Amino acid sequence: MKKEEIKKSNIYVIPQTKGGVGKTTISGIVATLLYLQNQNQKINLFEIDDNNVSRVNSNYINHQSLKLKDSEVVIDDIQFSSLSDNNVVNIVDAGGGNDTKIVLQKLKEIDLSGLNYYVPVNDDIEQVDNVKDTITLIRDFDKSAKINLVLNRCFTLEKEEIQKQFINIFGSEELDIPNRLTDLKVDNIFFVPNSNIFSILKSHYKVSLLDSYLSSIDLVQNIDTYRQEWIKEGQEIFKSNNKRYRFAKMVVELINQLEPLKKAL
Repeated sequence: MKKEEIKKSNIYVIPQTKGGVGKTTISGIVATLLYLQNQNQKINLFEIDDNNVSRVNSNYINHQSLKLKDSEVVIDDIQFSSLSDNNVVNIVDAGGGNDTKIVLQKLKEIDLSGLNYYVPVNDDIEQVDNVKDTITLIRDFDKSAKINLVLNRCFTLEKEEIQKQFINIFGSEELDIPNRLTDLKVDNIFFVPNSNIFSILKSHYKVSLLDSYLSSIDLVQNIDTYRQEWIKEGQEIFKSNNKRYRFAKMVVELINQLEPLKKAL
């Protein structure tokens, strides 16, 4: 019997055997961009991690933080919903180290193939081996996987500057560091800017990137109307809301910078 192949648009996995590389950030970005592509989709985001528990407040994303012991049941549920409903998108945020290995093993056990993987990496030279190990684990059971490398926390989005920053990936002739890109054999490379917006939303506002963007774009597009309302409430309220407006512009700019990733989803 032919193995079931899930449509690539249904399941997105964010794995990396190294912790602290921004998997949760990338998961939130993917969820945000998928929703903006099609607001009729139901977005499920499963964080499977024994070492980290995140609480994401969202009116648009169904976020669940789970332990590894629940991974088998969750992955079975993901397979069922992805096969039965094309309007459901499932995103798996796998924890670092052994957590990612176990999640990938559970995917392997039920022959889930053709999935979309986004593997984040920072500019730490040692992380390249973690990326390579992660990709090897994926290719071992999913030959048709679409594997995307995400260069996280880029200081700038200029190509030449990114190559200088990520010498762990692109190498450096001057420093005699080899280019590792060919070894990794990824389908695409995407760039995520280094921004404190992610931590501000998580720790201060305690709201998802998607919810923040939707309120921000409304504020930016209708600022003249809002300002007329603020004036009626006095100078202090006006000044306070102007701070909101400044932050809203930063959020909208961030999403605009992620447009190449959005188009590829």
